[in-house]
Amino acid sequence: MIKNKTTINSAIWATVALLIAYAIRWIIPYDPNQTLLISAAMMARYAIRVCLLIAWCISILRRLTNRQVRNLLIAVGILMAFWLTVRTVKYELIADRTNPIGRYIWYSYYIPMVLIPLIGFFVVKYIDKPIDYNHPKWMNYLAIPAVLLLVLVFTNDLHQSVFRFHKGIELFDTQYQYGIPYYILMAWFILGGLYFVGMLLKKSRVPGNKHMQRLPLYIMLGAIVFWVLYTLKIINCDLTVMDCLLIVLLLESAIQNGMIASNTNHRELFDMTTVPLLIVDEDFQPHYMSGGALPLSEADIAKTQTGAVHMENTLLRSTPIHAGRVVWQDDITVQNTLHQQLQSIREQMSEENTLLQAEVELTEHKAKVDEQNRLYDRIAQDVAPQLIRAEELMKQVSAKPENSRELMSKLCVLGCYIKRRGNLLLLGEDNKQIPAVELEHCIRESLENLRLGGIFTLLNSQCDGTLPVTVVVSIYDFYENVAERLLDKATAFLVNLKCEDGAMTMNIQIGCSEEIAEQAFTGLTFPCGSFRYEVMEEDVVVSLTTNRGGGK
Repeated sequence: MIKNKTTINSAIWATVALLIAYAIRWIIPYDPNQTLLISAAMMARYAIRVCLLIAWCISILRRLTNRQVRNLLIAVGILMAFWLTVRTVKYELIADRTNPIGRYIWYSYYIPMVLIPLIGFFVVKYIDKPIDYNHPKWMNYLAIPAVLLLVLVFTNDLHQSVFRFHKGIELFDTQYQYGIPYYILMAWFILGGLYFVGMLLKKSRVPGNKHMQRLPLYIMLGAIVFWVLYTLKIINCDLTVMDCLLIVLLLESAIQNGMIASNTNHRELFDMTTVPLLIVDEDFQPHYMSGGALPLSEADIAKTQTGAVHMENTLLRSTPIHAGRVVWQDDITVQNTLHQQLQSIREQMSEENTLLQAEVELTEHKAKVDEQNRLYDRIAQDVAPQLIRAEELMKQVSAKPENSRELMSKLCVLGCYIKRRGNLLLLGEDNKQIPAVELEHCIRESLENLRLGGIFTLLNSQCDGTLPVTVVVSIYDFYENVAERLLDKATAFLVNLKCEDGAMTMNIQIGCSEEIAEQAFTGLTFPCGSFRYEVMEEDVVVSLTTNRGGGK
């Protein structure tokens, strides 16, 4: 049931206007001898109908809350006004029935008949969606059959498949028959309306009178009966006016029963709601006030323009609307009480939190120190032989200053190994995989220290990708083992590194000052792959290859 008095009054005035237009038709019947009077009567009927459509479109602008739906319904109103306009032009401004312009104006009737159902598809898609909703892209393809139908209509002169003119195309409006495309067009019109109504009923969540909810369905069924009777030429009337009237009734029924959201019945809403609400004008004067709202001063309302206003146990907010603002009041008594209680608890727990934080920090620091000590102990254990050897070399430097250059070179080699190996282990604490180039850096620094002792060195490296830290450490240990075994006899040290596809190869060519015995390599091992060596008098070649992936 329609409760809004404004809506009832509007419906009464619209009905009166339509009755006046209908009465003019009967009061002034068609008379070929009174062309001026007949034309004036028809233009008056046209003006009444178009003014009603304009008024309806204006009401749509004011009532509908969904911007997309609002714009689509206004487009429907514009198409209906166009429909009435071309109908009036055909019958009033084109007196010569043989004029082809009149025929194409007649064809123009079908522009709104095709496009209005298409718009209906989009309307029902937007009804229950948020304001920023965009329809699926596939819906754009619905325009293709609509365009094809319009092309068929406007090219009817060429094929006469929509309308067949038995007395010649010049006498198009005296006698014609419908072709199959016409019935397809009517099916598009009717099925579009049925789909519109069906989706409205499917999406409807509005409680109330069931007959009121089904009103769009009743109107659609009545329209179908009318179209069938007209197509069969059982009834004869102004089809354009009837179609426009049925479309407006269908859309308006959906608005009135709440299927299409609107901002009507706001007075009843304010009377029934318990939410403290006010609607004020641009001068902050209240026009509507709910039962639970407290009186407010103009100054307090004005402050809400810039943000929320705190008033002891009340929070005021507002949002702009057409010609005013909506103001609502939030009771924050409970929130204030809870805030005070929480503030008291927060102060009580502050000291406890400080102590707990200090305890946590101390525990974390202790764990970090323990982990560092564990790592340092491991490093010291792994390089213990080199540390002992370095201590012996320091004693020899003091005892034999004449050999200090050679001894310092060896000492630097050992120091480099101790430093670099510890660095590799530190890198491996956070990452199980480290760049293969780290091995290159280790060996490069070792060779630089060998060069200090007069040994010729050369490094050729192609280290890409990453390797497990255990593999890198094992290769470096192997290199250092070989270097220390031949350090006293080496004159040249040539190293070739290559890392590819997760596997490392290392070739070491050592030139020596004397012939090297096989026993020099006794006990030499490599746990992460295989190696071989070849002694050629004063030259030694050692080749190492890791297992792919670094496995043992």
